[in-house]
Amino acid sequence: MNNEDWILASDDELLASIEKHEGNKAAIYAQLRDGRLKAAKNCDAQYCMNNNTWPAYIDSEGLDTVGIGHLITGNEPYDCYAGVSDQDVMMQLSQDVEQHLGSAKKLTRQYGMNIGGNYVVQRFMTELCFNIGHGGYSKFKNGLRKLTAAVNRTGEYTYSHAADEHLDSKWARQVHQRARNMVNTLRALDDI
Repeated sequence: MNNEDWILASDDELLASIEKHEGNKAAIYAQLRDGRLKAAKNCDAQYCMNNNTWPAYIDSEGLDTVGIGHLITGNEPYDCYAGVSDQDVMMQLSQDVEQHLGSAKKLTRQYGMNIGGNYVVQRFMTELCFNIGHGGYSKFKNGLRKLTAAVNRTGEYTYSHAADEHLDSKWARQVHQRARNMVNTLRALDDI
């Protein structure tokens, strides 16, 4: 099983998809202004907007978040509530993607996926780990089993079966279009 041929944390397609789904600074500002996002308790969002920094906000799970989908842990080398610079956000994004890429690799080993060189599935799994964490994604047992069968071409399940299984989840009901966009990348693999 060749699992050495993996995308890098700097993969342009992966980063573009994460930013598209998590939002960039302008999108976060717009969502704060129109009430779709709420600023975190200790963050002055207007101050951040006036100073062109990234404000801390509350995500759909009620967790304090900053930058491009980074859950605030308190271990950051900067004050997340005072407004975060573009440079710090990009550094944190790089670290987060590296962490979630590692989580995706761990899941592929756990399920015996022959995923080396399958960059579409690698991006899908890494972004899903980014979105809901390793622990969250590891609960998708049927989805991961069907994805493994599709990746390993056992004939038991197709990528569309795996996509359907991933859509039958709390995650998909919460993120709607993001889930559909992501699973459609899997479905397209059935035509290859």
